Parts: sequence; structure tokens; C-alpha cells
Amino acid sequence: MKLRPCLLVLLWLPLGTFAQSEAELKRYADLDRQCEAARERKLAPLRAEKIEACVRDQKRARTDCESELANFGNTQAKAGGGAVGGLFYDLPQCLAATAARNQYRQ
Repeated sequence: MKLRPCLLVLLWLPLGTFAQSEAELKRYADLDRQCEAARERKLAPLRAEKIEACVRDQKRARTDCESELANFGNTQAKAGGGAVGGLFYDLPQCLAATAARNQYRQ
């Protein structure tokens, strides 16, 4: 019977070892928000330029161009599997977010 409490403690111990604290999760989310906000500031003028070119050069409706280009610069799935990487993940805010997550994983 004494063995049962020991087993429970031993089974529970790894969960506590690998669990992230609420503060860490909040920090990661904050770093991710900063990254996405910085990316959006860089992507917005590029999207606007692409939309204008679509309307002007292809003579398409603005709503069609806006809909088609709404995700320009974001990571896109490829038909055969895999993904095409998004733009501006090399910004300092995004590098900091990635470094924080990688540091936890080590």
C-alpha cells in the first residue's frame, strides 16, 4: 500500500517538469503578437501595392483582388504537401519569439 503514493508522485513528477507556467505561456503569446504586428506593418503596403496592380493591370474588381491577396505574405500550403514560408519572419520581434520557444524546448 505504501507503494501506491510513491507511484503517483513518480507519475506526476514528469508532468510538472515539462509543464509551462502561465507566465511563460503569456510571454510567448505576447512575443507572437508583437511578431505578427511587426509583420503586418511590413506586409500592408506590399498587399496594397499588389491589389492596386491587380485592379489596374488585370482590370479586375477590387473586391476580387482584395479577396485573392488577403493572405499575401503569409505561410501558404503547397498542393503536394509542405509549405511556402511567409515573409518577414526574420524581423527582430519574430526572431525573439522563435528564440524564446526554442529555448524552452531545449
